[in-house]
Amino acid sequence: MLDEFGTGMSDTVLRGHGIDARRLPSPPDGFPMWLIDTENFEPQAIENLLSEDERAAADRFRRPALRNRYIAAHGGLRILLSERHGIPLDAQAMGRNGFGKPSLTRYPQLHYSISYSGHYVMMGISEGEPIGVDVEVFRPVEDAAELMDLHFTAAERTEVESGGAPGKCVARRFLEIWVRKEACLKAFGCGLVIPLNSVECALGDQMTTVQLSDSQFRTGALQYLGDPIMAWSSRICV
Repeated sequence: MLDEFGTGMSDTVLRGHGIDARRLPSPPDGFPMWLIDTENFEPQAIENLLSEDERAAADRFRRPALRNRYIAAHGGLRILLSERHGIPLDAQAMGRNGFGKPSLTRYPQLHYSISYSGHYVMMGISEGEPIGVDVEVFRPVEDAAELMDLHFTAAERTEVESGGAPGKCVARRFLEIWVRKEACLKAFGCGLVIPLNSVECALGDQMTTVQLSDSQFRTGALQYLGDPIMAWSSRICV
């Protein structure tokens, strides 16, 4: 249950539809974000909100927990678009660019991002610039050294390894940088065309400005005791 966490506030719109959701603190000059816990979610009440393609995608999951998580995410997104942004369900046509970044085809000024980990969903909606969010449930990262060799800059690796002996602390610091990188690439919207080791992010409360192609993106993390680990990114308007 999300009540155990010390950040954000209960979202009455989503909870009114049976979705255990919490509104997260927004970044400075940022966009609204939500964390959804799907561990006890029952999908029957909102399945009908999904498009035919979304229902087919949900039914391809073999594990009920993953199916429920997908329905909570996409149903929750449609509820927010309808009740907070005034977009009726029949106008919420979804599309993707050539790299798979999702979008609202009839409302190009609205941007959204969804991330999954464990039984959690993180979601953000922006009325302006492209955004990305990423969430990771804390876990041991046994291949952290190999992943850092491939995807981290030298400065990032130094930050991770300065956390102490290999183990839980290093894994957490690794994931705190990893989610920032993933959020930046989601905001950029071109997949892995940009290598992860060209995106340098900082730890802690510090926000980082990242240059991707001809655009700049701001990224940061939501820091509080507990699980999961979350990050956001948004393009800087110039």
